[in-house]
Amino acid sequence: MKSALFVDFDNVFSQLRQLQPDAAERFARHPSEWIGWLTSALALPEPHEDGERRRLLVRRCYLNPNWYQTYRHAFLRAGFEIVDCPPVTSQGKTSTDIHMVLDIVDLLQHETRCDEFIVFSADADFTPVLRKLRRYDRRTTVLAIGFPSAAYQASADLLIDERVFLRDALALAQPAPEAVADTGEARAAAAPRPEPAREAPRPATGDELGLIATRIWATVDESALPVSAGMLASRLRQEHPDIMENWNGGGTFKAFFRSLGMARLLWISGSGGRIVDPARHEVEAAAVEQDAESPWHGRGATFAVVREVCSLTGAPMLAPQDLQLVLRTLSELLAERGFEAAATAHEVCRRCHETAGMRVRQRDVSFLVRGMQLNGHVFGQGQDSVPTLGSRLVNQMQFLCEREQKVLDADELAQIRAWVGVEAVEEAA
Repeated sequence: MKSALFVDFDNVFSQLRQLQPDAAERFARHPSEWIGWLTSALALPEPHEDGERRRLLVRRCYLNPNWYQTYRHAFLRAGFEIVDCPPVTSQGKTSTDIHMVLDIVDLLQHETRCDEFIVFSADADFTPVLRKLRRYDRRTTVLAIGFPSAAYQASADLLIDERVFLRDALALAQPAPEAVADTGEARAAAAPRPEPAREAPRPATGDELGLIATRIWATVDESALPVSAGMLASRLRQEHPDIMENWNGGGTFKAFFRSLGMARLLWISGSGGRIVDPARHEVEAAAVEQDAESPWHGRGATFAVVREVCSLTGAPMLAPQDLQLVLRTLSELLAERGFEAAATAHEVCRRCHETAGMRVRQRDVSFLVRGMQLNGHVFGQGQDSVPTLGSRLVNQMQFLCEREQKVLDADELAQIRAWVGVEAVEEAA
């Protein structure tokens, strides 16, 4: 597949530096390494011929020479053409986006056809050009660090996951705790499914409960509709017959499910029971609000607003007390240890489960942490109080909504603040 690569250096480097400084340096100083991954290991966008490989005919890097001149030679050695894009405004704005768009459109008309256009940038301004490329039957692949808009993601044929890019392209080892945490998806995916056994009923171990919780999360993630509790209960009985004989002492699957303390997921009564992720599945606010055991009980107005915002932005729809527990735990941990990127998110998950019995996925905590960083917060500088973290998160939700062309009115913003617990914390302070 004949491909052309366009790198918005300023955008990628600055986003990586906010999230993981060593990743930014590796990206900037060793482009030959991730180019090798791009051409030999990254999947091709569909459709493509069997056995087809990617060949980069064009490599262009758009770079601000006033700020990033020291990284120039690494890209030259990797075979890039460097397009200098110095600041054109007093605020430091460059003309990178217009240069990239013009070059992409120009190449689209070149006599040598490029089948794939690869864009390294999270700038939503490139959405129209991605759509134009699709109209001309070209494949598009995008690396967008941070929070690319929904329209930008939908306009690309292949979206490179930032975690995959860090792990595989930049060869940055992922924290070991992810693989052994009760809430870690990786270990559950790697673990073989147990064969049905005819053993005497026994209590589940902590590890087994962690794997079962992850199994339930994965099942709900894969389903476009609410998951039948009966169907899920039947599967778990087959996979863990000795543990599920009496639902680990709970007597019913509903009691067992609630005992797992799984953030995001809700039990909806009726028709035998259904398990839902309210940000992804249709569920009436009234059905949640009226359930006395629901973490959203009595919060129907907040539920409706938060559901819309999380569905729109991809934010994890944690119940208010769960989200506020995450923020308190994060604040306490930062005061004790400082910030350690993904290791901090893992430790927050572990402590939430250990102290309150609440299971939250590391990827959900990482989403919140990255959002605060991209909103300008720098962890570990003595400004990590719960009110400050909550305010940063509210600002990030507001920004993500505006990017998706939804402006929160005063009432909606008040409901988001109530969800995060900003007012309550400020009043207590």
